Amino acid sequence: MKAQASQQTNPGASEQFTVAQAFDAVKRKLSGYEHRQEQIDLAKLIERSISTGKTGVFEAGTGIGKSLAALVPAALSGKRVVVSTATISLQDQYISKDIPLLQEISPKALNVALLKGRGNYLGLRRWEDFQREQLVDDELSHWASNTDTGDISDLEFVPPWEVWSEINSDSDDCLRNKCPRFNDCFYFESRKAAEKADIIVVNHALLLADAASLGAVLPKYDVLIIDEAHHLNAIATDAFSVGITSRGIRRLATRALKRVHAPQRLIEDIEQDAHQLFHFLNLQLRSFKMRLHHPVEEVQDLINSLNALRAWISEQTFDNLLDVEMEKEKLKLKAKSIISNIDTYLKCLHLVLEPQLDWVTWVERHDASASRMSITSAPLDVSEFIHDLLLERAGLTSAIFMSATLATSGEDPFRFFKQSSGITGGVVQEKFLSPFDYKNKAILYLPKMLPEPNAPDFLNLAANEIERIIEISEGRAFILFTSKYALSTTYDALAPRLPYPAQKQGDMSRQKLIEWFKSTPNAVLFGTSSFWEGVSVDGDQLSCVIIDRIPFQVPDDPVYEARCEQVKQDTERSWFNDLALPHAIMRLKQGVGRLIRTQEDRGMVAILDPRLTKKYYGRRVIECLPPMKVIHNLNDAQRFFDAGK
Repeated sequence: MKAQASQQTNPGASEQFTVAQAFDAVKRKLSGYEHRQEQIDLAKLIERSISTGKTGVFEAGTGIGKSLAALVPAALSGKRVVVSTATISLQDQYISKDIPLLQEISPKALNVALLKGRGNYLGLRRWEDFQREQLVDDELSHWASNTDTGDISDLEFVPPWEVWSEINSDSDDCLRNKCPRFNDCFYFESRKAAEKADIIVVNHALLLADAASLGAVLPKYDVLIIDEAHHLNAIATDAFSVGITSRGIRRLATRALKRVHAPQRLIEDIEQDAHQLFHFLNLQLRSFKMRLHHPVEEVQDLINSLNALRAWISEQTFDNLLDVEMEKEKLKLKAKSIISNIDTYLKCLHLVLEPQLDWVTWVERHDASASRMSITSAPLDVSEFIHDLLLERAGLTSAIFMSATLATSGEDPFRFFKQSSGITGGVVQEKFLSPFDYKNKAILYLPKMLPEPNAPDFLNLAANEIERIIEISEGRAFILFTSKYALSTTYDALAPRLPYPAQKQGDMSRQKLIEWFKSTPNAVLFGTSSFWEGVSVDGDQLSCVIIDRIPFQVPDDPVYEARCEQVKQDTERSWFNDLALPHAIMRLKQGVGRLIRTQEDRGMVAILDPRLTKKYYGRRVIECLPPMKVIHNLNDAQRFFDAGK
């Protein structure tokens, strides 16, 4: 965990400071700041949520400035605030842009801390132990000797996972104040800064790790702001899942031998039982991933051998060791860490042996040779986890959920989000449309003549349509796909024919692709999931966003499949209307949102899925998108682009 603390005060400001006065101060501070009534209205509703102790749920379209709208009333409340984001880019925006501005206008000093997961930071004692045991990379050694933060993100290279896992800060291998490097510890320095902070910025994974540990990670806080809240359910599903991998078993065996000198026979039993289990499961696989619907008795041997190792480690007192340099204490911590690892594996294996209705379990093969396999169990519904462990956290008075894409269709557009996030009781909610002039600055092209996406000739015909669109937009386009197969097939067919420079996701890192696109005139970028959101390209460099199909969730995802089955058993609910469609709408809004990022932006969104015009639900989807003029003819698109020249 890391903290970057900063403090700033505005001694000339009055102690009586309202939301409206705060935004007046922002206007005086920023010469290019535009007064946005939507931002002030959002801030006042968030202020009401905080003052009344209610949950706030808000959709704020692009350009409203939701982060500052939340920070201002939260800071004025005088309460300790935790801000959580899903992406590094938004986290950086809070730390480098929005919070420094807030500090400049605030009538009182504000201490701020940026916290990352503990495993991101170097453990000095573990590093020294590691150096004594084996040779180390010179570049890593130089960094470890000179770093001020111990943060792996400051490294210009990525060390092997096997190395970093031996030297990072680890709660299961921590001597706390008995550690000889306690006073220099990067982790505990961050804890001290966080304890003093008024605003703590984290990511969703760390927030949920704190929830799962019943508040052992973060200091107590009063107000929670969850930005990019549409990601919370998926990240919570990962956070509360348990799993076991073939690689993990090998690593466990190595650690048990080296660290606590476990008997060779116990280790051999575990390795043999794991090999037989994964071999058996691999024979059952009809594809690379398969749900386990029924008990798998073959896991019993591995459960027994893991329990045998756990019992042996638990009985060890290590009294035969001379406690030189706390060797006995260190060994007990290593034993504790291994037991914790075993317990996680056992929880997963018991769910394989005795399946539970509220958990979904699947096995996955990660390479052709089946040398890398995994078993994962995930909770079917994380709403109770979020409600009980996060929203009912001791001391929390108000939680604010925000995103540009939370609302779907229906009488209560936030129903799907609230149900999946465990939000109950009194809620202040509102949908704020983007202040950008979509009606005049953007058009939505929906071709009617293409076949449905599952038709065998769809990709070929869609590629031809994309080529015509790119000719009209003169490149300057994102082409967003719902699958890697569709991306690769279309790219291979189109890229050689395009008169404009083209790159696809995977050709280089995401950040380098974005930099390439921004710096290359008339560029065309082919992307999948990671380019549907969190990417902002201002100006006419990006004038066209093409989406191949409505982004319904992949049907072979085990968690989604199980959730659909669960909903189908409820006669009062529809798996399509209550699960599939709301998820697709939220995702589609993210992709569409790549186009208009400033008041001056202008362009076209093209969605090539004819179901938007032919299916009964198409109108519901379109109504959830920004209010763009809908066209069905590329001649109209040509006139639109000509008018903008």
